[in-house]
Amino acid sequence: MQRESTGPADRRRRSRRMRLVPPAVTPLRASDIGAGLLGQFRNEGRGQFRRTIETSLDAEGSGTYTSFRRALAACLQELARQEDDRETVLVPAFCSSDFVDAIEGVGLEAVRYDIDPETLAADEDSVAAELRSDPLALVAVNVLGYGSPIAELAEQCGTHNTFLVEALGYALGTEYDQERLGTFGDCAVLNFQQGKPIPVGGGMVVNQNPALSFSDADRPAVDVNVGALAGYTVFSRPRAYYVYSRLRTLLDAAGLSAPATTHPEQKFDVAYGDQFATLSNFQGTVGHRVFERLDNHRTQRERTARFYATELSDVGGIRHLTPVEGLTLLQYVRYPIRLESESLRDRIKASLVDAGIQATTLYDWPILDPEAFPGAAALQRAILTLPTHPYVDEQDRQQIVAIIRAEVAAHQKSS
Repeated sequence: MQRESTGPADRRRRSRRMRLVPPAVTPLRASDIGAGLLGQFRNEGRGQFRRTIETSLDAEGSGTYTSFRRALAACLQELARQEDDRETVLVPAFCSSDFVDAIEGVGLEAVRYDIDPETLAADEDSVAAELRSDPLALVAVNVLGYGSPIAELAEQCGTHNTFLVEALGYALGTEYDQERLGTFGDCAVLNFQQGKPIPVGGGMVVNQNPALSFSDADRPAVDVNVGALAGYTVFSRPRAYYVYSRLRTLLDAAGLSAPATTHPEQKFDVAYGDQFATLSNFQGTVGHRVFERLDNHRTQRERTARFYATELSDVGGIRHLTPVEGLTLLQYVRYPIRLESESLRDRIKASLVDAGIQATTLYDWPILDPEAFPGAAALQRAILTLPTHPYVDEQDRQQIVAIIRAEVAAHQKSS
């Protein structure tokens, strides 16, 4: 009888069976949670966090909110008060449903523009065509941190007296022509949901335009989300995340679990007519501490992104998205690749998931019309994002590359 292998390679494989790599994580520390509780007790933290972000983006003011949808809604409500005869807001065809939900939630109309599938930037011709109708605002969404030529967009918007809103969910700290994203538009909206560079839950609006006004004054603070952030701190590590995923599957089957989020209030079913609450001092304290580690986290993610770019550079059937010229200090919250077909994309994703790697697609609903939005529709069918966060180790990186190479080879052989 042949004995089961007990060599080093076999032992390494067994040691990683109860391990699941999440798609995107920004690590929190137990000391962050302790500091946040102290900040809540002292009734301080949110103000310092706001001032830190304002200083970073050279902003006139800011307001905090309990989800990105609420932050965007508050932003749009303020813009509509300035120009009450305009009702349309331009958003990319390839973006989160949060944008359309917030736009329609405050009584405005969302109009989509196409994007460049090679760079994730706004398609210049599509934007120019939609700006001719003089919309209220254009939202520049930095999908995965890949931005547009934002100075040119600002100039176009100025010509049409259209507000420019920068969505910085993935791009806080990123620069265009050595100027921070978030400083080009009339205002910027930040997203602090799990997986983003600052995952404390909630959102923020900062304004560059002095005619706009955002503040936390006269709004109640939300209850602390200490349980959510403590859970995120513990269960975002691959082994603990494996345990969490198994428990969550059981709870979902029993109908006992709610959607996982670090937001202190659910982002769905927002009452847009109500007064929005602010972040807590607990969140503000934790957020400030994570902001101080922003560049360190970015450097770690960039190292993994560069590894994928190098090791997969000679693999056929894969296109690597290229940031527009002038864009630097990308956060690389995830690394996007574009496959030659949807079937190859799905095949690679399934194999990675089987190996305990949560590679993900993006924004697959609603199904986009390829004639109306050829760039966005091409991405929707073929994009796959690879994890880059600090918990991705060398063995994970090697395994991801090996699986992609093997699946591309098998696909080409069967074609």
